[in-house]
Amino acid sequence: MNLKALIALIAVAAVAIAITATLVKKDSASWQTAEVGGLLFENLPVNDVETIHITQGSESLTLNKQEGIWVVKERYNYPANFQDIGQLVIKLSEVKPLRVIEAGESQLGRLNLLASDQAQGGGTLLEMKGVNDKTLVSMLLGKPYVRQSEAQKNPMMGMSGDIPEGRYVLMGGTPPVYLIGEPFDNVAPAPTAWLNKDFFKVEKLSSVSVQFMGESAPDWEFSRDAVGSDFKLKNPLPTENVDASKTRSFSSLFSYASFTDVLPLDSDPELTRLNIPTIAVIKTFDGFTYTIHIGKLTADESGRYLTLKVDAQLPTERTITPDEKEEDKARLDAEFVKELDRLQKKLAQEKKCEQWIYLVSTWTVENLLKNRVDWMAAADPNAVKTEETVIPEMLASPSEDIEEEVEPLQDGDIEQGEPAELNPDHLENEEEIVVLEDELVPPDDYYEEDDQDPAEPEE
Repeated sequence: MNLKALIALIAVAAVAIAITATLVKKDSASWQTAEVGGLLFENLPVNDVETIHITQGSESLTLNKQEGIWVVKERYNYPANFQDIGQLVIKLSEVKPLRVIEAGESQLGRLNLLASDQAQGGGTLLEMKGVNDKTLVSMLLGKPYVRQSEAQKNPMMGMSGDIPEGRYVLMGGTPPVYLIGEPFDNVAPAPTAWLNKDFFKVEKLSSVSVQFMGESAPDWEFSRDAVGSDFKLKNPLPTENVDASKTRSFSSLFSYASFTDVLPLDSDPELTRLNIPTIAVIKTFDGFTYTIHIGKLTADESGRYLTLKVDAQLPTERTITPDEKEEDKARLDAEFVKELDRLQKKLAQEKKCEQWIYLVSTWTVENLLKNRVDWMAAADPNAVKTEETVIPEMLASPSEDIEEEVEPLQDGDIEQGEPAELNPDHLENEEEIVVLEDELVPPDDYYEEDDQDPAEPEE
């Protein structure tokens, strides 16, 4: 190779290096050249974000946009909370560095800004990518910046923890370190924290029935005639007295329900016991019917598994009341159409819940697992006794003229002479004759005067 060829080759290599450096600088300039008061991510295309990765240690989370809907990959592509994702992207587009920290490589561990896979001193890696897997954000979140609370400054104010006000971050994996004013404390690879917790909601409950499959507990059903009225037990037994103060809790059943985790419908029934469930059927005055299957307790007894089927018979025409005024017709028609549209959207949204197994807290379903007797009023200790247990008035206080019970004879006792047998025919219209034992035995002085022995003749 001659000198000219070598010079040309070096020139080509230099141009290639320059082009590569320019491209890299272009992709990372928004965070590498950030200054105090500026933006970490200038011109971040928030609408172009397609994927979010969060990695911390051995745990990772992936949020993907599929057909315009964000899903959680680690939860079987269950819908994610779009509001949380949107807030995260907006905050990133607006975050500004408060300070530039000149920290060397040896100091990164103290700020938890080592690589995210490091057990000691590792940070939380947040990445956002757009179309064609293009990296839009790569930021390592380190140690939170906390402000000492007033309670810590003055112990007399009580106990309180530190207040996070910011966070140390590293852009592109290399110094400098920035201190930002946003703690990003919700950025963690916890799949359940990113789930869309919109659940079904029971409104205007009219009846609820429970069937205990595979168990000996008796089934039960309660219903009411109108919103606000008391619930009545179907086919009550004569001995069953429903406690209305207990059944009022049905009014709020699944009014504010939520869940903690999800599973696919084909999960092992040995885990959920949804093959032998407790079945609850809930109906509303709006025409909705919810069929809920409840499985067994979780290992830590904090929750139960649940599946849902929902259907609705919605009115297509408004019922006109006899006293309806003509001037009110247009307003009532508009209100009917608006409410019908709301109920149709509610049905469509809740039908999506049929595709999953939900893990709910135990208190969410505790009313559906109560025994029939648990809805009954407790026995009143002051209640009037029945005829079988009432003591007759004549026996309420012992009397002297009532014969005491005679103990049975024991071996060795001398049997007293029995009185003569009485003729029952003589007692038909007479009071009962009571023969006292004292009348059968003469007193000790009976013979002293009348029946004395004759005096012996004088000699």
